Amino acid sequence: MTLSLYPDLFNDVFGPIMQPGSSSHTAAPCRMGYLCNSILGEKPVEITIQMDTEGSFVGTFGSMNEDLGMLAGALGFLPDDSRLFDVKEICKKEGINYKFDFCEMKESPHLNSLKFILKSKSGKESSIVANSIGGGMIETVLVNGYPFQGQGDTYVVLIFDENGEINHRELELKLQNIDIFESGLNTSSEKVLHWFKTSDKPKGIENILNEYDFAIMKPILPVATRKEKKPALFDSMTKWIELAKEQNVGLAEIAIQYEINSSGWNREEILNYMEKVRKYMHRQTHAIYEEDVIVREFSFTGNKYKEWSEYSENKNPLCGNVITLALKYAYAAQAAIPGIPFVPGPMGTGGGFVYAVLSAVQELNGYKKDDLIRALFVAAGVGAISYARTNPTGEVIGCAGECGVCMSMAAAGLSEMIGSTPEQIEASASLAMQSAIGWPCDTIPGGFWQPCGSRVTTTVAMAITFAELARANTDPVLPYHEVIDVADEIGRSMDRGLLCTAGGGHCNAPTAQKYICEFKEWHKNQI
Repeated sequence: MTLSLYPDLFNDVFGPIMQPGSSSHTAAPCRMGYLCNSILGEKPVEITIQMDTEGSFVGTFGSMNEDLGMLAGALGFLPDDSRLFDVKEICKKEGINYKFDFCEMKESPHLNSLKFILKSKSGKESSIVANSIGGGMIETVLVNGYPFQGQGDTYVVLIFDENGEINHRELELKLQNIDIFESGLNTSSEKVLHWFKTSDKPKGIENILNEYDFAIMKPILPVATRKEKKPALFDSMTKWIELAKEQNVGLAEIAIQYEINSSGWNREEILNYMEKVRKYMHRQTHAIYEEDVIVREFSFTGNKYKEWSEYSENKNPLCGNVITLALKYAYAAQAAIPGIPFVPGPMGTGGGFVYAVLSAVQELNGYKKDDLIRALFVAAGVGAISYARTNPTGEVIGCAGECGVCMSMAAAGLSEMIGSTPEQIEASASLAMQSAIGWPCDTIPGGFWQPCGSRVTTTVAMAITFAELARANTDPVLPYHEVIDVADEIGRSMDRGLLCTAGGGHCNAPTAQKYICEFKEWHKNQI
């Protein structure tokens, strides 16, 4: 049986819950390293991480905690682990040698590819080549030199057959008491990789396979693929609205059904997990104002929360109470406080930007928590459609895939919360996304998070505006899925330098070049 993967509300959209950084540049490398660590099965004493000199990781290296995420994963930490910020000290204390190798990556042509090579004290070695494909999601290319395509979405038993001598059917018989829902083999020259996917951690596997060279790859996603997985309910708002009308329910209810199909969880489990997500988002956007926290400040910090808080409290901003408060919460989310995990969606702090909009409106207009939860499900559904039709990441379609999709999600969620019709909800998402198409991803390393800061401000302020325009029955002309398809087409035609490589756009400005040089010099001392 083959189960088709499709975007999950908690894996792809509001995930991964992580320490501050970038979902594609911090969380994804961390997950790659974690998979390599699970294959090694022992504590590493040598860590080598290779990245292409023409790829996106080299261009921004250090500015998005790439190095910390990579090392944390190699040590066996997942992205939400607060030890991520201490990994270099941990390596030093435990005598673990690490090296970042900037070279030509021949194993994968992907802009966001990495290779991990880990060695243990016993001499055992593991390696993985994988791609970061957006929102913290990854896809493996090679495991220990054997071709294997997976997304870390389930347990996988891997049997390495160097000379192609093992009979696959015999392996199936040996594993017949293990709950396997999918299996296969991949061949490269004489080498054969036999793989078996299981819903749960396989028990007693060491005794069954003790004569073979094998490893168990652990899942990295909160919603693991299980044999109970059903097909996706929708991949467009057109279908989503149609289902809601057929059942005479709201869009949020269909989004919950979508997640039931994907996860196999029951309704209560899904509602409880979304409440967990909401709590993380609330802390992400409010901790600065409600807790005694230490904000991580360094030479190139671009935190705007201080300036905006002071200004908004003393200068009576012209933009109005809702936008003023939403920006206050969004800038708090952008401050990225170590030890306070945040929720992406799809960009690193994107869940915080979505929540900033919803929380501000809820607070100022008396909406209930249930209204906000319902709004989060609708926002997540819009994100799932986006992931189904493109990779909404800066490295694939520019910042339209990050800030643009977040703006669409926030606009749709807000439209739901204020009681708009399904058609108005789609209109708000479509209007928002149309405004973002063509945005490059050209963050300036060392440039105080610009131009990201400007685009985040646009995301938050205009999500509110587009929700209002849609409620006024403004016609977006295009359905949301068509706009996403256009964003994908235009984004993929953009120059490589405009796709999160720090090689084009604003990064080419003379002043930006000065900041980039200063940042690289500073970061050398941090490695």
